[in-house]
Amino acid sequence: MSSADGPVRTARRDKLANTIAQSMLRDIRRRGLSTGDQLPKEAEMLTEYGVGRGTLREALRVLETCGLIVVKPGPRGGPVVQDVHPDDFGRVASLFFQFAGVTYRELIGARLILEPTAARQAAQQQKGSDAARELVRLAEHGPATGDDEEYLHVTADFHASLTALGGNSLVTLMCHSLAEIYHDRVRGVLFPKSRQGEVHEVHAAIARAVLDGDAAEAESLMAQHMEQYRRYVVKKHPALLDEIVIWQNRY
Repeated sequence: MSSADGPVRTARRDKLANTIAQSMLRDIRRRGLSTGDQLPKEAEMLTEYGVGRGTLREALRVLETCGLIVVKPGPRGGPVVQDVHPDDFGRVASLFFQFAGVTYRELIGARLILEPTAARQAAQQQKGSDAARELVRLAEHGPATGDDEEYLHVTADFHASLTALGGNSLVTLMCHSLAEIYHDRVRGVLFPKSRQGEVHEVHAAIARAVLDGDAAEAESLMAQHMEQYRRYVVKKHPALLDEIVIWQNRY
């Protein structure tokens, strides 16, 4: 085979590897495998999928890059199913965002659309529920101002918990992953300590609206909350929002 055939052959193998990765995902679901479960040994998968070792390993690499499996080394190692986490989706999405030239201004704009909608859905789905009561407790027992790391953790946990209550897994995934991408870059851009108490008060009000089933109030409060933060970033760090999203390459 001539050297000119090299790229063509590689492209064909990559395409086949993606197809095999899709088959692996279907088989993981069909077999009911969950976090920590091992996939079959390499020899078994070579026979099952009818491909060469290079293609099989490339398919596994695709799944590992997306955070769906981890390949553990050693005689007792092999591919193991991972817990699906929005961080992994966000990391992969950030690659496309960087290539497309998406800015952090656009990213926070998307959050301004999605998070109020998620708050509305939560209120519609969780009126009077135990989950909504737990959200109220989370919001009302935020940390005392002064510890930025604890503040960031608790506020992020509130947003993640709220969006998960809406019952739409795709909206939840998008909200979580966009928040992770944003916080990865602007981790130090927090409301000043003098205003962090206000944030907890707003979170508590949103949570109570969810518990009461007041969808319009929950949506309005979240929209105001997100808009206040956007204005704060524009005022204090205007250049940051026009930066292009950077791929979160953690490997």
